[in-house]
Amino acid sequence: MRILWTLQLMLLALAATAHAAEGTETSNAMLISYHVPPAKRIAFREQLEKEELPQLQKWKAQGLLKNFQMLFNRVADSENWDALLVLDFAGATGISQWQQMERKRPAGLSPEALAMTSAIHSTPVSMPRRAGTPGAANESVFVVIPYATLVSAGDYLKYADGYVLPQFDGWIQEGHLQRYSIYAANLPAGRPWSTMIVLEYKNEEALANRSAVVAKVRARLSENPQWKAISDSKTKVRDEKQVVIAEQSQAR
Repeated sequence: MRILWTLQLMLLALAATAHAAEGTETSNAMLISYHVPPAKRIAFREQLEKEELPQLQKWKAQGLLKNFQMLFNRVADSENWDALLVLDFAGATGISQWQQMERKRPAGLSPEALAMTSAIHSTPVSMPRRAGTPGAANESVFVVIPYATLVSAGDYLKYADGYVLPQFDGWIQEGHLQRYSIYAANLPAGRPWSTMIVLEYKNEEALANRSAVVAKVRARLSENPQWKAISDSKTKVRDEKQVVIAEQSQAR
């Protein structure tokens, strides 16, 4: 079984070379998840939009950040985060500046926002794959999927290039998915997830039609023998954790 799996990965890697060359983006980034008691969700989101997001915009203008995005869980769920901050640092200098800033603003939060949190998880990550373009911030719906990978980082990336990304690209071609990003934890040991996928759907209708589009694209891809080989494989590559449906918070 291991030999068959290795051969399949080699074939998929060859087939995905062009795609990887176009879709690879490696960056210094961090994902920070914020948890708050349910009774404080409304106040916390208001604080994010009035005070924290404008501060992030200032840091971006100053060159500390290359980009950032704040996602907010649509529902109160004690098993999941309430807000997720995606930070893309402006190189090593940006990371160093963020570490200095952390001494005064842990996880980038003001004392007022920090006082509302019950837990914070900061995960340094790389972003090996991204494709698509951002949609309208007030219309996009985000599906955030964490995974615990069961193979090496290199083998998982080959699997993603050969099996996962062709599906995402198909969803973009169908006009339902705007953009996808794959984040890999730099130090995954002991963490509940090692890979995080963020899918940005065009709007509510696109998300509602997800199952039909998934089936349509898979039917088309099944005609590709290399994609079908990995689809039919019984080798377990990853464990999916709890999915969060979120929307983008914007500064007021």
